[in-house]
Amino acid sequence: MLNRQQQAAHNRDELLNAAEEIFRTQGVHVPLQAIIDHAGVGRATFYRNFSDRKALIAALLEQAIIRLEQRAQALLEFDDGFIRLIEGHVEQLPHLIVLIDYWRIIDRQDPIMLNIYARRDKALQPLIDRAIQHHLCRPDLTTQDFAMIAAILGSSFQGHNVSDQVRLAKRAIELLLNGIKV
Repeated sequence: MLNRQQQAAHNRDELLNAAEEIFRTQGVHVPLQAIIDHAGVGRATFYRNFSDRKALIAALLEQAIIRLEQRAQALLEFDDGFIRLIEGHVEQLPHLIVLIDYWRIIDRQDPIMLNIYARRDKALQPLIDRAIQHHLCRPDLTTQDFAMIAAILGSSFQGHNVSDQVRLAKRAIELLLNGIKV
C-alpha cells in the first residue's frame, strides 16, 4: 500500500505518462480531460499537479532535459560521445515527439524555454568540444545544431509503426553521420 506522498508521486507520473501517450497520438491541443481519463485519476488530482496545459508541458520538458543531461554526462568520457548521443537519440524520440508541436508555437524567449536551452547547451557543449578536438565533427558545430538534428530524426515518426519509425530514425542517423555523397 502506498503512503500519501508515494500515491501523489505515482499520480503525477501517471499523468505525465498519459500526457506523453495522448499527445503523441492526438497532439498537444487535445482536451486535458482525455489525459485525466487515460491516467485514471480525477480532475482535482490533475490540477493539484499542474495548473494548466503549459505547466504539464513544462514538466514534460523538464523530464526531457534531465534525460539529455544524464545521457550527456554518461558520455563525457568518450571522444565520440556526441556521436554516441546522436546514435542513441532513437530511444528518446518517443518522449520528444510529443513536444514538437509545442516547440513550434512557444515563444523562444519564454523563461521556460530559455532555461531549457541553457541547460541543453551546458550539457552538450563539452561533448561537442571534445568531438571537435578529436576531429570527429565539423569545427563549426553548435549546440543549436543539435535541435536541427533532433528535428531531422523526428521525421522518422512518419513511419506507420514503431519498427518503421526505428528503421527510419536509424537511416536518418546514417545519412546525418555519413552524408549522401558516394
